[in-house]
Amino acid sequence: MEWLIVAAIIGFLIGLLLMFSSEALRVLSDLMNKPLAYLDNMILAVRMPAGIVFIILGGWLISVAFSYPELWYLHLAGALALFFGLVYLFVPQWLSVFSKVSDQLVMPTDEMVLGMRKGIGVVLVIAALYILYVAYLLSR
Repeated sequence: MEWLIVAAIIGFLIGLLLMFSSEALRVLSDLMNKPLAYLDNMILAVRMPAGIVFIILGGWLISVAFSYPELWYLHLAGALALFFGLVYLFVPQWLSVFSKVSDQLVMPTDEMVLGMRKGIGVVLVIAALYILYVAYLLSR
């Protein structure tokens, strides 16, 4: 039950932060948007083992998918792993192209959250109050 109370307190504090402090969110966003490491260079340094691992993983996923037809999505995951394994091994220059394209396609979540911050904050505060109510009922 303690985890319910901790979840409620965290949700309540984040909800209040979202509802009342847009400047604190901007400072927090600027702090969190700094890159810790550049994955492109790190991955290119180990592209051969990564490619081999992706090919093995893709083959295994596809073999499991044929054994369990209800897990149809494993075919897609296996094909993607095989594709990227082959890219890592044979055409690593495509990785930088994929990286540039994905940098442009990713949705800017900072502006979206700041635009909807009050609504999200109200939902989090209500959810936190409900969680506290549930914790109270469980303690009785």
